[in-house]
Amino acid sequence: MNIDPNKVPVKDVYKLLISTVTPRPIAWVSSMDDQGIVNLAPFSFFNVVSVNPPVLGFSPLLDGTGKSKDTLNNIRNTKEFVVNVVSHQVADAMNQTSAPFEHHVDELQQAGLTAMPSYLVKPPSVQEAMVHYECRLHDVISFGNDPMAGNLILGQICHIHVNDELKDGDRINVGKLDTVGRMEGSYYSTTRDRFAIDRPTLD
Repeated sequence: MNIDPNKVPVKDVYKLLISTVTPRPIAWVSSMDDQGIVNLAPFSFFNVVSVNPPVLGFSPLLDGTGKSKDTLNNIRNTKEFVVNVVSHQVADAMNQTSAPFEHHVDELQQAGLTAMPSYLVKPPSVQEAMVHYECRLHDVISFGNDPMAGNLILGQICHIHVNDELKDGDRINVGKLDTVGRMEGSYYSTTRDRFAIDRPTLD
C-alpha cells in the first residue's frame, strides 16, 4: 500500500498517523489566560526535543474548522505553561480534561483535580501528577491555518518538580511513575511491559 498524503482526505492521514506512530507520550498541559482563567488539556503529539537547553515540544492541532485551542491561545499570550506527566493512576482524570469545555470552565475542578502552585510560572501544576515541568515559551512554529494543521510549541524548562516517592538512588523509578501512552481511537498503553537491549559498541 502506497499513500500520497496530498491525495487522500485529511482525516485518513490523521487516522494513519495515530495508528502507526505509537505509543505517544502525553503532555498534560496547564496554562492560563491573561485574565487568570486556568486551562488543562492533554496532547499526544509530544516529546523531548533538547537537553541543553532542556526543551519540550508539543503540537496542538487546529480543530476541524481551523480554530485554535485555548492552550495555544493562552501560551501565545502569557508565554508560560506546565507539562504534567500522566501516570496510570490519573489516566481517567486526564481523559476527562480532553472534553471540549467552554473557555471559562475549570477543567481541574471538572476532573476532581487539585491545582498546585508552581514555583516559577503562573499556571498551576496538577498536584495529582507525579512530575511537573514548568516551561517558558521558546517558540511556536505554525504549519498553516487549515483544519488540523499543527502548531509546534517549544517550551524551555525552567523548573522540574518530581514526587519524592519516585526517587530510586540517583534515578527515577519508572515502575512507580507508571506512565501511559496514547494509541489509536480510545486506546492507551502502559510502560509496564519493558525489555532491555544493550546499545552496540564499536569495539
